[in-house]
Order: sequence, then C-alpha cells, then structure tokens
Amino acid sequence: MDRTDARAQLMLVEPEAPPGTRYLYSDMNFMLLGMVAEQVTGLPLDSAFQRLIARPLRLADTRFRPAPALVPRIAPTEFDPWRGRQIRGEVHDENAARFDGVSGHAGLFSTAADLARVARLWLNEGSLDGARIANPPTIAEFTRAQDTLISRRALGWETPTGGNSAGTRLSKRAFGHTGFTGTSLWIDPSRNLYIILLTNRVNPTRENRKIGGVRTALADAVAAAVDGARSTGNARSGGR
Repeated sequence: MDRTDARAQLMLVEPEAPPGTRYLYSDMNFMLLGMVAEQVTGLPLDSAFQRLIARPLRLADTRFRPAPALVPRIAPTEFDPWRGRQIRGEVHDENAARFDGVSGHAGLFSTAADLARVARLWLNEGSLDGARIANPPTIAEFTRAQDTLISRRALGWETPTGGNSAGTRLSKRAFGHTGFTGTSLWIDPSRNLYIILLTNRVNPTRENRKIGGVRTALADAVAAAVDGARSTGNARSGGR
C-alpha cells in the first residue's frame, strides 16, 4: 500500500459515535489533521513543519525522516515482523510508515534539547526567543480539558487524572503526552516545569509494558524535588 492508497482508506473511515458523546483516542484524527495542514499551507507536512515550527524555534534535530548520517544517534526500536527487520532511524508506527514516515500522528524524531525549547514555548504562552508560534488564547484553548463529562483530554494533550503518566503531584494546569515507543513530555505552568523522558520500551518487543510505572515515578520524583528545593530556599530566605 502506498501513500495514495493509505489516504484513500483513511477517508473511508466513519465516526464510531456522534461528536460530543464519547471519547475515543484515535491516530486517524491526527492523520487527518496532518492532511488538513497540508491543504491549508500548500506544503507537504514535513516542509510545513520545518518552515513554520522548526526554523522559527531554531530546533536543531527535530525532523521527519532523519538522514542516514543521523542513525547512529537514534535508538533502535522494535524488531518489526511486518518489515522483517529491527527499526532504527525510521518511524516505528506502521500507519505512519505507510505515509512514507510523514504523518500528523507519528514520525517526528527529536532530542531532549529541542524538546526543552518546545516546552519553553508552551510555558511562555506561544513565543520563544522572539519567535511567536501561537497566541496566548490559542495556547490556553489547547491545554484545557475540553469536556470533562467525557474525558480529561485537552486538544492534542492529556491533563492529569491521578492515574496517568502525570503522576500524583503535578498541578491541574499541567498538560502532556506519551509516545508509544516509551517517550513522554509533561509541562506544568504552575511550577514553570517541564519533564522530558526519552527512553525505549519496545526494544526488542512492544510486549514490555513496565514504562507506565517509570513515567509516574519520574513525574512524582521531579515534582517533589522541585517543591522541596523551593521550600528549602524559602525557609533560608525567611531566616535571613
């Protein structure tokens, strides 16, 4: 199946429930969003990302389809029976692979340094180092839970539920997301804090499901350390 066939099949998918009645996480919605972005910008999704996001934010290592020279810096993922080899330096997600590694739901490669810049952008309400990517009302809209009667999901982000990868300490204003291969990013404006986890739980197989406990433990440990450091600092300042 090539990219054209994959697009055609995507357009045949019908909703499973009327809007506003049930929450269902689906990659297909993000795939369609990527296609919409291409129509709006008149550019392939990877080119639109580079022009509108990566270059203004000065992201050095974030891109779709990294060049072969970058493969030694990229962690291998699963041995994929569909492709008959271990995946390294190409998108792990099978549907994104059908889109030649460029899709609205998967395919971006990045580093902790670049993701820190992305997190700072969101903490700074859409701007960073003179580059304005989004306006504050847009950032606020994307990071709030849209309909708490259905879920705690924001637009493209999760919010803390007490049982997800945010752990138990991040504030109600926090937002974040996980990646299938073992990555996660959480941002907490109340603490001016971001937590980046870049690890690999699918090497050599996706049957390793222990990453959930790692994510929550990390979020709780970081939040506790930050709160403890601030508490100690305040106590010292008050004693002078």
